[in-house]
Amino acid sequence: MTKYYDTGILLKLYTEEEGSDRVRAWVVRRREAVVFTSLHRTECVSALRLKAFRGECRLEQSNAALADLDTDAAAGVLKHTALEWDEVWERVEVLARTHAAATGCRTLDSLHVASALQLGAREMVTSDGRQAALARKSGLKVVNPLL
Repeated sequence: MTKYYDTGILLKLYTEEEGSDRVRAWVVRRREAVVFTSLHRTECVSALRLKAFRGECRLEQSNAALADLDTDAAAGVLKHTALEWDEVWERVEVLARTHAAATGCRTLDSLHVASALQLGAREMVTSDGRQAALARKSGLKVVNPLL
């Protein structure tokens, strides 16, 4: 596995947000399965429900996006990948001790970078500046499909 996608990028595949078209085109050009962990799934569910709560979409649209996500997971477009969570959390703590003061990364940003490292990714696909800084400091190449 070479790439790890941040949930913010994955959401652009399933919702209409600024940059969604660019991200979709970028992912399609790569023709590769997207690693999808239980962290991604939980964050997507939460974010899609939050969009409905905020009035950014209707509940039906949120449900449709989740159904699309499930369809892509069943088809292998999203490749479910399990993590050893105790090991991931140990990495999160190391990242926080080592880099949080310099990058300003919060726990969730560190959790994604730690997950990428645990899975042996070489690239972090993100548009989040702090997360990108932490990924770089951790030895990952950062790719931002919005640029």
